Amino acid sequence: MSVEKNMPFSDEVFADIADQFGTPTYVYDEAGIRDNARQVNEAFSWSPSYINYFAVKATPVPAVLRAVKSEGMGFDCSSDTELHIVKRQIGGNNQVFYTSNNTPDADYRYADGIGATINIDKLPYLEQVRRALGRLPTTMAIRYNPGELKKTGDDNSIGEPQYAKFGDTEEHVLDALKHMRDGGVEEIGLHTMLVTNNRNPESFAETARLLRELAEKAEMRHGIDISFINIGGGIGVNYHPDEQPVDVAAIGEAVGSELGPMGIPIVSENGRYITGPHGYMLTRVTHGIIESHIKFLEVDTSVNNMARLATVSSAYHELMVLGREDDPRELMTVVGSMCANSDKFFKDRMLPKTTKPGDLTGHTRCWRPYAV
Repeated sequence: MSVEKNMPFSDEVFADIADQFGTPTYVYDEAGIRDNARQVNEAFSWSPSYINYFAVKATPVPAVLRAVKSEGMGFDCSSDTELHIVKRQIGGNNQVFYTSNNTPDADYRYADGIGATINIDKLPYLEQVRRALGRLPTTMAIRYNPGELKKTGDDNSIGEPQYAKFGDTEEHVLDALKHMRDGGVEEIGLHTMLVTNNRNPESFAETARLLRELAEKAEMRHGIDISFINIGGGIGVNYHPDEQPVDVAAIGEAVGSELGPMGIPIVSENGRYITGPHGYMLTRVTHGIIESHIKFLEVDTSVNNMARLATVSSAYHELMVLGREDDPRELMTVVGSMCANSDKFFKDRMLPKTTKPGDLTGHTRCWRPYAV
């Protein structure tokens, strides 16, 4: 398997889009998004009942959300804004998993009102939900943080779990599960989210094992049968051409080796893998290449339209100057017009030295795999 950048549309199509809608503008490859959604669904088809709650924060675009819904996916929401997007923009009955922290009472009420499964972040939130709703929902979950039991090392940009603000300890989770059962919750779930942009099947298997062991402790200590397990998201993408693409089938198999024998529904909340390889941002070159102490390529957008590139050191997008792919290159930095020195999309990139004002550029966050 080799990896190359392959645009799903011709330069002419991109140019037509830019002319019609202006720049900057985002373009999504619906066929690619649907294909990745099907890959995830197939990878976990061993589960007696599987659903991926697409992480709305990954791409909160109504048209994209409608596409993933039609592929059988629900929605993972973490804010009232995301809940409103799903309710008002998607329409109809939607399967929603609501995971939040530091949550206002009103948000719990809204989530419950649209039929979302409420997943509390910590034990004290259980009483808050009871107070906010006047009862506990019939279906609930709680987020588990295994702390030092999970060694993530260099394969996790979230960081070590014991320092994360999300999730609760084993003892607190077990206590919460008992209170849920005693409070009338009929379907009780476990959830965790320990890694992000991870491509290692063994890491996902380890997470699954920790959840299985916790479910076994809940049964032994309190006689609670866990109804479902949410393994979180975190399936990554290959940002650089020297990285092999993720083997989603192997991740599904690894998780199945730990959770399959339990015979209960498994759910997840992947977003990045579904849409990450299939989104493109189109911009136009404004002043061309400007030389000062270094060479800058100026475009008609700023990092406020792609803040991740300025705020996350590991974020990477590939940039192409359409129609100049085979031209000689030189080192330059791509910048916008914001009055901030962090307004740099791409630093020290080898880009076509023939680039001129008006040229159309496209950048995307992932390299797509093609067998050769």
